[in-house]
Amino acid sequence: MEKKIHLENSEKKEGEAAENAEVKAEPPAKDPAEEVASKPEKLKKKLSFKVFMFAMFLPVLTSGIIRALGIFVFTTPNEFAPGGTNGIAVMLEYATGLNSGIYLLIINAPLFFVALFCIGKKEAILSTLSIVVSSGLLIILGLFKEELSFLQYGGRDSAGTIVDIGHRLLGAVAGGIFLGIALAIMIKSCGTSGGTTILASLVNKKFRNLSVSALTSAFDACVVFASIFVYNNGSNATGVLDPVLLALVSLYVTSKMSDVILQGFKSAYKFEIVTNHPEEIAAEIISKTHHSVTKIEAEGMYSHAGKSVLVCIIRKRQIAQLQRIIRKYPDTFAYFTPASEVYGRFIK
Repeated sequence: MEKKIHLENSEKKEGEAAENAEVKAEPPAKDPAEEVASKPEKLKKKLSFKVFMFAMFLPVLTSGIIRALGIFVFTTPNEFAPGGTNGIAVMLEYATGLNSGIYLLIINAPLFFVALFCIGKKEAILSTLSIVVSSGLLIILGLFKEELSFLQYGGRDSAGTIVDIGHRLLGAVAGGIFLGIALAIMIKSCGTSGGTTILASLVNKKFRNLSVSALTSAFDACVVFASIFVYNNGSNATGVLDPVLLALVSLYVTSKMSDVILQGFKSAYKFEIVTNHPEEIAAEIISKTHHSVTKIEAEGMYSHAGKSVLVCIIRKRQIAQLQRIIRKYPDTFAYFTPASEVYGRFIK
């Protein structure tokens, strides 16, 4: 009996000691890395929002400003329509006297809802925001048109006579450059330029065999040729066709300028050389052009003879140098193609 009581007392003491140990035991110290890892959800959200605002809003703002300056400085004073919703707004301003920025807002308001359906929420918001920036700036510039007339290139003199066609042509080229830069920025940032591209996307959903780019060009052409009935600078063919030809020049420059920016300034040429002298040619290319070469083993399907294919990327100025190297090996076949936007360790 005494043993049993003693055993129970000892078990009770051990239990109390264990409870006291649990109470006194301090929680393990948190690893600083774990604390940082447990926090960052809010920080990530804040950071991602700031990155989004910087990466998306800044290009949209820049594009809107450049578009507005191109229209105000070069397009409107030289009396031609550059195509798209910009061209429609410019023509309406010429016909009614109301600021083209207001017309841009009116035309693009319904297109915003079409864009939500055709191209997605993000693209619709960004493209419309760019138009809003352009419209707002055009309205502000229009309010101070007389004070800012010194910024406009071309236009009419004090007697109301329009400037010579040479100045208007330069205005069309410069306006095309501005609109091309704005277009490229929008396509890079959100994948669409808005305006007639949205209408083209809508038609493309119904008629899949018609490409968006071809439809956009068709809509732009309709706007350009409609300017025949809006601008009237003379009864002869020259006065009637001048606005159309200027618009076509502007559209061409816009397209080329946007292509240059989208394809990138870091362009090069890719050579593919089929040869039986891979070591000798590669050694010369590396030593003289300072560009590396990749060798691929191949088989000629006519002779079934083993061949080597050398692939190298060089600058445009080095084409003649590489051609001189290849001419030393008469049994060598080579061709080259342009390579746009070269990435990685490519030495200029």
